[in-house]
Amino acid sequence: MWSEQLPNGKIKFFERYKNPYTNKWRRVSVTLETDTSRARKKAQRILDEKIKLKLISLSTSDMTLLELYNMWFPYYKKLVKRSSWVKVEPMMKHIYRYIPKDVLIAKIDEELVYKLIDNMYTFGTLSLNYTKQTRTTLSTMLNFAVSKKLISSNPVLKTKVTPKKEEEARIRKRIEDKYLENEEFKQILEYMYSKPKRKTHALISEVLYLTGLRYGELQALRVRDYDGKTLSVNGTLDYTSVQISEAKKTTPKNLYSYRNIDLPNRVIEIIEELLLENRLLVKGYNDDSFIFLASHKKNPLSIRSFNSVLASTEEELHFKKHLTSHIFRHSHISLLSELNLPLKVIMERVGHSDPKTTLAIYNHVTKNARKKAIDALNKL
Repeated sequence: MWSEQLPNGKIKFFERYKNPYTNKWRRVSVTLETDTSRARKKAQRILDEKIKLKLISLSTSDMTLLELYNMWFPYYKKLVKRSSWVKVEPMMKHIYRYIPKDVLIAKIDEELVYKLIDNMYTFGTLSLNYTKQTRTTLSTMLNFAVSKKLISSNPVLKTKVTPKKEEEARIRKRIEDKYLENEEFKQILEYMYSKPKRKTHALISEVLYLTGLRYGELQALRVRDYDGKTLSVNGTLDYTSVQISEAKKTTPKNLYSYRNIDLPNRVIEIIEELLLENRLLVKGYNDDSFIFLASHKKNPLSIRSFNSVLASTEEELHFKKHLTSHIFRHSHISLLSELNLPLKVIMERVGHSDPKTTLAIYNHVTKNARKKAIDALNKL
């Protein structure tokens, strides 16, 4: 507590307190007639009571978006993978462009959120998916604020990102582009095997196609994860913003991603071939070593290198579908759907927790199968 004498001779006493939500210092004051010991004790009692009442009825409406971000982000980093939280900063730059850092979180409404969506996507140049991800990041922050009783509701939940008309057409077409027909896969594989430098990429493509593994899951597989018949999927490789040599094995995408995959004979042949080559050519190769290596080095083949070869293959073949590592995973779902395996079995094999993608491919493939059946019957 400190005091100041006013021009009229009276004494004004001050005390500071910190807002626990914003970490900002505030002050209260009281004016008394004198600056005696008795007056000071009285002033302290009054100020303490004022602070107590302030804290009890504390309004969090003076917390800004930046202050919320600084409070939320350390929690978020503890709950998600590095590959997820490193994407937040670029998204926040877009958010701050249309919802200023110093805006009070209590003042954020649907109109402000739609301003962000419209400038990024509706009338902007950013993609539908990236805009959705950015909106989700803002929503996660505001859900955190609700959980901490900083605000009463999350306005983002009342908004949505509506695809543009041309986007809707692309989405409908995209289902077929998500996976390869068996003949298309054979064409790609034959072409890659015809290029000696692409043998490793071809082998990996076969494994992805026949197992439905995510590329990061394949990279993280070590010799000890293979028992001759199955693969134990228990992690993924994270090298976001670092070199592949500095990659760290982390937990898989979700709890459903922990799984044992029964292997078809062709995958067993490929793994046995790679293990034999690696033991001959890689010094110190052991049970802790990775199975799928880049040209007999100790590190796995990076997804950038793998996708780069696929891009070259796509261009050289004038292939109509966009080739990335993930198309083989979707193709595996298509393959299992054609075999009439139950959706639950397919989801368990590929480690899906959300049936959305699996179901979209499953329904599309089975719909085509029904059409082929009718066409065949009509020809009888």
